[in-house]
This record gives sequence, structure tokens and C-alpha cells, in this order.
Amino acid sequence: MSNFDAIKKANPDKTIYDINSDAFANYGLVYKQYDLSKVTDYMDSQIKIPSDHNDYIPDDKAIEDDATIQQIATDVYAGMPISAGPCMGQSTSFSAIEFHQGSEVNITFTDVVMVLGKRQDIHDYEYNAEENARLFFVPRGTVFEMYSDTLHYSPCKVDNSGFKAIVMVLEGTNQPLPAGFKTTNKMIVKKNKFQMAHAVRTDKIAQGILPGVKGKLIDIKPIQK
Repeated sequence: MSNFDAIKKANPDKTIYDINSDAFANYGLVYKQYDLSKVTDYMDSQIKIPSDHNDYIPDDKAIEDDATIQQIATDVYAGMPISAGPCMGQSTSFSAIEFHQGSEVNITFTDVVMVLGKRQDIHDYEYNAEENARLFFVPRGTVFEMYSDTLHYSPCKVDNSGFKAIVMVLEGTNQPLPAGFKTTNKMIVKKNKFQMAHAVRTDKIAQGILPGVKGKLIDIKPIQK
């Protein structure tokens, strides 16, 4: 049984699409022309998955200097400076949403499930993920772009080993806001990072992040291996 079939079997109450299907067309693009062998060697040998939490490093020079990463950046961002770094961990739920001005590119080094939505479904600082989000199985070795109006959050692991990916964004995205930064937009939490959390994320809400994600928490049951 493929991991795609296995994760669907483990979550019979959910509809999970293949990211290579037409269902992904409104959310982004999948790229299949890139040689990931060198960066895969680096991610497999140097980047470890934490056992009980998520880690995200916005800038990793070894990744950013990789020739394939540079080519992807050229093709997707047309000469704009970018940041690229690893994101890895043990997430199983869609406990927050975020978006950026400008696409985000992810490259997967494990199978993952992405839960995605559209910005136009946010109304009065509320987004019902249970009603509006779609789930996508993304196999290891996939390069995919999420459009700037695509709501997303951390990948969800497919099996108990966790997940591992590279995140590429416009330079400065996800960095701390400058001292004295003032805005009337309640979703801004970092530079070019607009976010809201589900009520279960009391840690984020305590930090001042808006509890705007509504509906039953979307939680993925990973494959038991």
C-alpha cells in the first residue's frame, strides 16, 4: 500500500487529495524539472527532525547557496532576493493559518499532508478551516509553490518519524518586526507574516495572536510504522 493510500485509510473521515491532481490548481503549482540530489543529501544528512516539537530556520546559507535552490528562486521570484531554510517537526494539526505577500515555495524531504485554504474565505478576521480548507498529500521530493492568497501552516507528518521540508519566501519574511512597528491589521505578527490561530493554541493567543481559526480542529492521524 502506498503512503497516500495508507494516510487516507488512517483518516477515513477526511478527503485527502493528491497535490499532483487538478484539485491543487487554485492553490499553487507543482514543479518537476529540478534536480534535488545535492540538496537532498544535505537535508538527509545534516537536518534532524526533533522528537517532540517543530523547528524553523528562516535562513540556511548551505541551502540558499545550492545551485538548484538558486535556480528555483530565479524561476519563481524573478530576481527578487529570497530566504530559504529548513522546517521540520512533529505537527499533526492545522492549528493556525498564515499567508504572505508573495508566494511561498516548499520542498518536501518526507511525505507530508498540507492543509490549505484561500484568503478570500477570511471574513471579519475569522476563517472556518473545518468548512473551507482542503487537505493534500505531498510526496517526498516535491517542489511546490503556494500562491500568496493561499492559507497554509506547518506541514503535517504522514508517519511517526515526523516531517522535513525547505521553506522559500521573499527575503525578510518571517523575521521580527522592528521596534515601534504600528499597524491596524490585526493579523500581522512578523514581517510579511499574517497569521491567526485556532482556540487550542493558547500559547499563540497568549502572545497576542488573534484566535480567528474556527470550526473543529483539523487533526491528521499519522501512519503507524
